[in-house]
Amino acid sequence: MEYKVFKDIKLSRLGMGNMRLPMLEDKSIDYVTGQRMIDDCMEAGINYYDTAFIYHNGESEVFLGKALSKYPRESYYLADKFKYSAEPDCAKQFNKQLERLNTDYIDFYLIHGIADNNIDNYIKSGCFEYFSDLKEKGIIKYLGFSFHGTPAVLKRALDMREWDFVQIQFNYYDYYHGSAKDQYNMLKEKNIPIMVMEPVHGGMLANLTEETGALLKQYDGTRGKTNYLKWFFYLYYPLHLIIIGILRLSIYGNIPILFN
Repeated sequence: MEYKVFKDIKLSRLGMGNMRLPMLEDKSIDYVTGQRMIDDCMEAGINYYDTAFIYHNGESEVFLGKALSKYPRESYYLADKFKYSAEPDCAKQFNKQLERLNTDYIDFYLIHGIADNNIDNYIKSGCFEYFSDLKEKGIIKYLGFSFHGTPAVLKRALDMREWDFVQIQFNYYDYYHGSAKDQYNMLKEKNIPIMVMEPVHGGMLANLTEETGALLKQYDGTRGKTNYLKWFFYLYYPLHLIIIGILRLSIYGNIPILFN
């Protein structure tokens, strides 16, 4: 596994997302399969584990807290998120997250999904000030936000305070057909570390049409779909970490290919 220095720590270039965990027939999380995937990620050297208050109706946080409890707390980094629309009370939501994760601090904490239609709610909630205070106390180690809006709103969010990192949707589809290029350049200009979500655009880039696959093969028949993704991310080295959802990770195939 490759690692990159972030502030004063080293992060694996690949992070594990826990938004879409394996499920049983009754729609509950499959803890046996999920634990095996966590163990495989830890063995492969992945040390960044991402979740959120709303994932699996809160059960993702509970699962992650239990699955990682067998490992020393200093051997991995937890990333979690505040979702205003789920629970506007910052303290109530955060304390619930600590309880679910069975931890007394969170390494990477994000304001969840800042966008054009919700940034004012986040501002009015006082969450920026509240979580900044928790960072000062060491209960949050690094504070950032994930983003789903326009470049103009990204600029507005960036101008509010100094952020430790920002998480954006970044892949070669969104780079050329969305606003990922503008977002990337804005963050690079401010020297803000970038975390990547949706690196395969919701699975689309891992399930290319036959016509698109043929074009890639015609360009370079030695590269597979995963290698094209890796090649693209290497072009943009300021990217610190790429979060891949567990069900799309193809744990046994992609870890050796991506960043090893």
